Amino acid sequence: MINQHSTLIDLRSKLIEIPTEQKECLHHLSYPFIPFLDENFYSSKNKVLLVGQETKGWQSRLSNFLNEDINFDTVIQNSVRRHQELYSQSPKHSSFLQFLKKIKIQNHQEPIQWLNFYLFDYKKASFNTLSKNKTYKDIFLYLQELSILNLSQQIKDTQPRVIFFVGQYHNNFPKLEEKLHLTSNDRLLLKEPIDKFSMKIWNDEILILRVPHPAHFSRISNQARNVALEYFKIFDQCETMAEFKEVIHHKLK
Repeated sequence: MINQHSTLIDLRSKLIEIPTEQKECLHHLSYPFIPFLDENFYSSKNKVLLVGQETKGWQSRLSNFLNEDINFDTVIQNSVRRHQELYSQSPKHSSFLQFLKKIKIQNHQEPIQWLNFYLFDYKKASFNTLSKNKTYKDIFLYLQELSILNLSQQIKDTQPRVIFFVGQYHNNFPKLEEKLHLTSNDRLLLKEPIDKFSMKIWNDEILILRVPHPAHFSRISNQARNVALEYFKIFDQCETMAEFKEVIHHKLK
């Protein structure tokens, strides 16, 4: 499992070393997103992950990591607590949590583990915005790499059977696949393609469903998410991946 305390210590060391002109961006970067890992997830039937993109403001500013009195145990505890609060609250005001609820209903109310692609947000919005400023190129690439490495390790640790990926991740998805060192990566091509929906099988055992983020309300995006839920329902009714592929083979090229 990831040693978050050690990761934060290493992150602080890196931030201290960066040039002064790059430190300015730390005032606009959030604390890292450290989720609560539900123990009940590991005994659930489908072990479903839902991978979002990034937060919109998370705890405080990353510039605090430069302070000598920063308490990483508190940082971790507060992040985990906030994650639990959001997960358990009414999804009324969050399209992302509404989609999570739909998956959970389909999953017999068993836990859905929510992770994010990026550890940080920038100015309470897209982390990728940081890349627009050439001054911050090096720190952006470092934090991006750290995020992808972190997610790859979370996936390895949780050993899911199904992963919903909601977002484009600024074309960094292949980098995640590289970090995972997949033994197989099979794309399931439909005879009648659905815009903005794709389906893969990793390592002959993990169903990958890619759809637009729930914040995208277009008809096409909604259709893609609904199709993903339909395929998840079929998967849930199957005992093995081989059975799932057999059931849907008539829909594939």
